[in-house]
Amino acid sequence: MSRRKPRRARQRRQERDAAVFLRFDNAGEARVRLEGITRREYERVRVLARAGEIHDPLIMKLIRAFSAVVGHDVDANPEPWSDAATIEFLRWLEFVPEGEWTGLDDVELARLAGGGS
Repeated sequence: MSRRKPRRARQRRQERDAAVFLRFDNAGEARVRLEGITRREYERVRVLARAGEIHDPLIMKLIRAFSAVVGHDVDANPEPWSDAATIEFLRWLEFVPEGEWTGLDDVELARLAGGGS
């Protein structure tokens, strides 16, 4: 009987936690790397945005990573980051499909009706 450990299967390249790059076509094909965010986390933020889970810490992690790239410190700003800013940011990066009702729309509607920050 062998005591050797079984060999782990190799992961395909797309299954690994690769770096995340954002591409901005209207800025001359500018590409921005988000430090500290993996592809899995990025995809998870997409799911959270569609579900309207804007208070999940992973969404704020993405916001902080993007802010660091553009030289902005979210935590140093005298005004706290708001739900409205989060919703606008997620829409700007097209985390939710345009023209389709999602959980993010539910959150925005509730905010406009008197809830949220």
